[in-house]
Amino acid sequence: MMTSRSRRRPWRGVAATLVVIGAVSCSDDPTAEERVCDARTELREAVDDVVTDVQAANFGEASDGTAAVSEAYNELVVALDELGQEQREALAPHVEGLAADIEALPDAQGLDELGSSLDAILSEVQQIYDETTEALQCE
Repeated sequence: MMTSRSRRRPWRGVAATLVVIGAVSCSDDPTAEERVCDARTELREAVDDVVTDVQAANFGEASDGTAAVSEAYNELVVALDELGQEQREALAPHVEGLAADIEALPDAQGLDELGSSLDAILSEVQQIYDETTEALQCE
């Protein structure tokens, strides 16, 4: 004969299993640091793609690629906001300093103007990439 106590035990195991499954599924979410690392990589890749198009003298593709640069930049800004205060304060000034240059990219009127803008942006993006890699120990 089962007592009410013995009937509850199977549910304890099920409840414990559900808690473990829930904890495991939540741990798959990237950390704030991982999101920043991913965003800095996406920004560099987007800039590199536009540089490649400028070098190939393909103004149409390069001009179209500026939207991806802006989007990647915005993703980095959002990701930085998720960091702790100390990390954010260390990295944000460099990223914020890039805002005006990124915003001006779509206004470039030719390959020369776009290329000149990209030269400055590329060095700033590389600096952000390196500093972020070091500060957050990105892979």
